[in-house]
Amino acid sequence: MKRKLTNVEEFFKDDLDTPELREAYRDVLDEELGEVLKSLRQNRGLPQRVLAERMGLNRSRVAQIEAVEGLSLSLETLVRYASALGYRVTLGFADEAGEVARFPLSEAPGKESEWEVAPLSGMKLVHFGERAA
Repeated sequence: MKRKLTNVEEFFKDDLDTPELREAYRDVLDEELGEVLKSLRQNRGLPQRVLAERMGLNRSRVAQIEAVEGLSLSLETLVRYASALGYRVTLGFADEAGEVARFPLSEAPGKESEWEVAPLSGMKLVHFGERAA
């Protein structure tokens, strides 16, 4: 049976019908996020200590973030982590038709934050400009 992918949880909802399977699924997502964060840091060639200094945290907190030891990471933490590495985080929403609205949550040098909304049928691309000061 071919399923349309709307989001990961929707895709697997029939397969996640027990609490044990749902917990295992969330554990895998946590581990994946931690690995992505660790990989981003390593690709920049930074030890945890240096990243921690940039974030204003101690090294053990950076280790916890990368291990995602049962932590529910906030968007603020993800933005601070990414910004300290010179990346930006983009929040995106997609509907079932695949139309997307996204917003960069952290600034890239020389870029202003704005919403970008992919065009709906017959409509123009919409940009919402500068943030209010």
